[in-house]
Amino acid sequence: MGFPRIPAQMPKSQKPTQKVEKILDTFSEKRGRGRPPNIRPAVVLGRAENYRMMLGEIWTKLRDPLLTTGAGREEDVTKAFETHAQPYAQNFVPGLASYILEVIHERKFPKRPKAQIHFLADSLAGRPNVGPRRSRDICADERANESTKSPHQILRKEFYVECSCGYKGPARNDACRKCGAAISFLPEILSGVR
Repeated sequence: MGFPRIPAQMPKSQKPTQKVEKILDTFSEKRGRGRPPNIRPAVVLGRAENYRMMLGEIWTKLRDPLLTTGAGREEDVTKAFETHAQPYAQNFVPGLASYILEVIHERKFPKRPKAQIHFLADSLAGRPNVGPRRSRDICADERANESTKSPHQILRKEFYVECSCGYKGPARNDACRKCGAAISFLPEILSGVR
């Protein structure tokens, strides 16, 4: 009895290997690691900036009634906003009263008025999707991203055109330099290129 004979080379698999190319459909890509975001960071930052503006205008009248009375209940917060912050009261109460109460009783709530405005606005901006701490983190991250962007912007873009009037050369203000015929962006808009 002998052992079965092993061939010198094993046969290769019949299925050819396929190279993965860049996919066109980006929606079918796998999601990245971590918890999926509940809210877009740009929305949180925009809301925080609006709240900062509103609170900046009313904080001198609202600060003492809101902070010195202790504001132990949501009704106290609502009453303080309705009496001392009338133009913007509907933006904050009664919907945000519980969040405001939670934020002003945090240990890290600042002592200076301007810092209090920023802290409160950034904390409330992510409600109800994220908590106050996460909302402040999102605002800080977005402001850091904004500061890394270039302060410069494109003032003019130019194209090389060949016009029916016979002009060949660079365009000025998206039009022919010779006759002023405008460049049509309709084909790019319809095809989704632009």
